[in-house]
Amino acid sequence: MTWWQAALWGLAGGGAASVWSLSVAVVSAGYTWPWRKEGELWPRLFVLAVALVLGSVVATAAHDQISGPWPAFIFGIGAPATIRGILSGVEAGPRPMSETPQGRPATAPSPLPPVHEDGDVREDAP
Repeated sequence: MTWWQAALWGLAGGGAASVWSLSVAVVSAGYTWPWRKEGELWPRLFVLAVALVLGSVVATAAHDQISGPWPAFIFGIGAPATIRGILSGVEAGPRPMSETPQGRPATAPSPLPPVHEDGDVREDAP
């Protein structure tokens, strides 16, 4: 399968995933269009475009290993959910402080056990 064929089938798979998401949103909104206000359509179109691009890129990247249109289509369908699953494991938090409140540099706990003055390792030390 050539890269452009895989890209097109991946694009179709990404579109299928987006159409399914739209279907779920319509059901959740009581079988009405999920956008009520005029400005709410653009974010949904952005999400559709991202799903299409992701499906196409993933299928294109794997085109050498794809034997036909069905696997490329499946790659396109699964790409948005796969990326979402990968990114769900990423945590963002505050940066660790480089200094303690007293102005001293923060020190990381030593991975080595404390050594007694005579050179023996103390087993009772925390």
